[in-house]
Order: sequence, then C-alpha cells, then structure tokens
Amino acid sequence: MPLLQIRKTSKLFGKVAALFNVSFEINEGEALGIVGPNGSGKTTLINTISGFYRPTSGEILFQDKRISDLRPDQIASLGIMRTFQSNMLYGDATTMENMVRSAFLAVKTGSWGQFFNVGSHRSDEKAVYSRAHELLEQFGLANSKDARAGDLPHGSQRVLGVAMAVASAPKLLLLDEPMTGMNDEEVTTMLAHIESLREQGITVVMVEHNMKAMLKASKRLVVLDFGNVIADDKTDVVVNMKEVIECYLGTEEVQQYA
Repeated sequence: MPLLQIRKTSKLFGKVAALFNVSFEINEGEALGIVGPNGSGKTTLINTISGFYRPTSGEILFQDKRISDLRPDQIASLGIMRTFQSNMLYGDATTMENMVRSAFLAVKTGSWGQFFNVGSHRSDEKAVYSRAHELLEQFGLANSKDARAGDLPHGSQRVLGVAMAVASAPKLLLLDEPMTGMNDEEVTTMLAHIESLREQGITVVMVEHNMKAMLKASKRLVVLDFGNVIADDKTDVVVNMKEVIECYLGTEEVQQYA
C-alpha cells in the first residue's frame, strides 16, 4: 500500500486551475522530487497535501485514510510535516527553544496531564529535551543551541527549519525549497542531511529549483506544468524526456542533465 495517494486532485483559485486532475502515489521510504517551471503548481501541491489548501475536487489519502478534509494540525498529527520557502522560526527564541517547541508536537500527554505535572508529562519533557539535543547534534547546530534563532546565518536557519520538522517525528516530510539562498557548501551539507533522513526511514518529498541538488537527492521525479503532471518516473529517465525539456523552455538546468 502506498504511503500517500493523490487521486484526481484539482485546486482552483477562481477560474484558474493551479492543480488540475493530479494523480500519483508516494511510496514509503522513497525520496521524491517535484519539479517544474515557476507557477507550475509545486507549492500549491505541498499546501494541498499538508491541509493549508483544501482541494476543489479529488482526494488525498495517507496510509489509506482520507485527509483531504482535515485541518493542517490534524494532518500533522498523523505524521505529515512540512517546511516553508521562507524561514518560519521563532526568531527571538534560542535554537534550543525552537527545537523543544517543535518536539513537543509529538508528545501525547494531554493538557490536563501537563497542568497537574503528572509522571507521564515529566517523562515526556525529559524525552523532548533529549530528542532536541540529539537533533541539534545530528544537524550540526549544537554549538548554536543558545544563540537567538533570528541571528543565525541564513544557511543555518534553513537547516534549523528542517530539524524542527524532524523533531515532530514525521512519517512523511515535505520540503519546500529547503536550499533557497544557500551556497554550494551549504547545499552539500543539506543534501547529506536529507539522505540521512531517508536512511532513517523518513519518506522525503522535495520541491527545489536547484536541479543539480534535486538530481542528487531524488530517485524519482514528478514534473508539473500549468498544474498538470507531465512526467512521473525515475530521475534519469525524466530528465531525458523531450516534454520535460520543452516545459523548462530549454533552460540550462535541464539541458545540462538531459
């Protein structure tokens, strides 16, 4: 059974179809890239999967459960986490505080248990701080744990955003342009983190304009053009498809890999 199924899903804004009759599946443990020209519907698709947009038609299933009508928090509670194109951090909080707040999303103790400080809540709290420390080490941010998140370099803020999403123990991680504004060294580091997450069993779906990075990170590509899926296959197959090269208008980022 696929982890996520997108079935004939469309998203209209007025009379404009940002997504039209989109159908494909995401398998557990795979690294999938979603590519396409600007305005092709990539971020709209991420927003629709994660519940920030409700599809106009069609349905989305996660572990065979319909999630198309759920709120973003309900979808997140099922194990679907996402990052954003911009740095969505608590800028005035420390790096550690950002991690702890995210890790608490995976805690099951209810508000009453927290209020009365029951044993299960104390145990959860200890586990959350341990998990936060562990992830800061994993993502190379341990030395910045006491730094104000808003003062971190741009690349470190991007890495922190991914680490925060991972702190919530996702089954499916949606990355929306995680390498925006990064230099080559930072991109290499981010790629290593993404590969490590996949090896840990987290299914990763990534939207990214850096085609060189996308080819290294993704084993399979889904290509969107004007809200339609025009290709869905192994990465090395997709980059040689005539229709994919044409939708990119012959730009260098596709031609150099075709």
